Amino acid sequence: MIDPELKIHLEIIENELVLMRKKANNIWQIFWHGCISGAGYVVGTIIIILIVGWILNLVGIIPAFNRQMADFRTSLDNISKTVK
Repeated sequence: MIDPELKIHLEIIENELVLMRKKANNIWQIFWHGCISGAGYVVGTIIIILIVGWILNLVGIIPAFNRQMADFRTSLDNISKTVK
């Protein structure tokens, strides 16, 4: 005979496995969920890098960044003038 407490735990595990099988049947849903999660990691990492760079620029640790930002702004101004 199986211990009643063990039987209860086995039934709970069996129910969890049935739910996992139902969720794992739709391969496209799993694929898109993985793609969206991966894109979220990439976007989040980029945002964190931009914020850290901006803070370091404000503090003055990255003085070369100021020069590149000035060049970028002048390039944007030149592009906007040619588009008009």
